[in-house]
Amino acid sequence: MRWEDQRDGRHIFLDGELDHEACDQIATPFREVLEQVKGTVVVNLHRVPFVSSKGIWLLLEARSKMTREGRTLLVRGLNPHVRKTFETVGVFKAAPEWDA
Repeated sequence: MRWEDQRDGRHIFLDGELDHEACDQIATPFREVLEQVKGTVVVNLHRVPFVSSKGIWLLLEARSKMTREGRTLLVRGLNPHVRKTFETVGVFKAAPEWDA
């Protein structure tokens, strides 16, 4: 996981599968990076070939918390497989702004 601040917010770049083990490894640093941002965070999944249910939960939990606090979490760079997974489990119903 790496991040950089850009004009439209902080961009977090994830690499590799976002499976159970990876979520356990990145959950704490991911949340710490989110806490540092007052506005928008864009999570880029361009290099993520697979997202498990735990990965989806991690992202939606972060979105929920940030929304309650008046901040925004966006997810971008979905490959076709991850997009299909998000569609199948209804992620875009919960977070329609991620379907871009």
